[in-house]
Amino acid sequence: MVFFSTASMRGLLLASLLAVTLLTSMAGSSPASAASGDPTRPERFAAARSWGYQLQNVDPKRLAEAPYDVLVIDYLSYKEDAPLTAAEVQAMQRVPDGRRRIVLAYMSIGEAETYRYYWEWKWGGSWLGSVLSLIYAPAWLGGENAEWGGNYAVRYWEDGWQRIILGNGGYLDRIVAAGFDGVYLDKVDASIERITKGRPTAKDDMRNFVARIAERGRRLSPGFLIVPQNGEELLDSPAYVALIDGLAKEDLLFGEFKNGVANPPDVIARRTAMLAPLLAARKPILAVEYIDDANVIRVARETLTALGCVPHFAHRDLAAMRFTDTPDAAGSSDRKSRRRWFRSASN
Repeated sequence: MVFFSTASMRGLLLASLLAVTLLTSMAGSSPASAASGDPTRPERFAAARSWGYQLQNVDPKRLAEAPYDVLVIDYLSYKEDAPLTAAEVQAMQRVPDGRRRIVLAYMSIGEAETYRYYWEWKWGGSWLGSVLSLIYAPAWLGGENAEWGGNYAVRYWEDGWQRIILGNGGYLDRIVAAGFDGVYLDKVDASIERITKGRPTAKDDMRNFVARIAERGRRLSPGFLIVPQNGEELLDSPAYVALIDGLAKEDLLFGEFKNGVANPPDVIARRTAMLAPLLAARKPILAVEYIDDANVIRVARETLTALGCVPHFAHRDLAAMRFTDTPDAAGSSDRKSRRRWFRSASN
């Protein structure tokens, strides 16, 4: 249920107007296109005007029919732990009308997930595993996220964790080998979370980690795209803005504090101001809002588009991709979500 009053509508539009004014004053000229030949991956991504997002129940045949310029999906198929094949990824890289599409693979770099290939049961995730974790858990592993079952904080600056992501045959290499156009990096905002307490280099540590991912990905696959989700606090570094190809932002207008509720105007304005360096560099921002009401979605689309974002609307479990803004026949999964959200139980 969306809680959306006339007052919050006015506040939302006012905040948006202020943000648009700021961004317009900062924006520069568009980057030059390739002189000849097909557009590069970064050019295709920068030109995208639509996107879709799904992390559970990934069915490549259905998603190949999606109308979007960009797809963000898990690298595992609906077969659960079976990675998508190169042929399946390639099929999704064409829109039904024949245009080339960008397909990004989701990868969490600020949390470890118990359902990933690298997880060892003696690290936790069960009663016995939790006991054995007192002996066997690696030094980089932190506590379980109370809001997302099966997700554990990581000391992402530690070599042990970075080897899982960047080592030969590791997480990133598997994504590159499947033919994805790039990675969609979740939990980049771990750089401001509790596990970094007392570590003044936390933000730079995350920027350096993303830079290592970009270096390896682009060495293995030229033009490999790097798109963090959230973590706009890191955009105060020009080098970081230059490094990434864009950014995805959850809950810019709704849901930062309570599911389905419009964010306060000052919060929207502050978050949008943080995004300004990226928009000034003419790099895309993929905005996802977890709302269902058609009228609210219409206003949100207009607002996000005015802010320079590329909007998408979804259910928070990300178990089915909408092919229109409002919920369609695909619905959302009735299976237990691997990405539980703590507010959904009470709203």
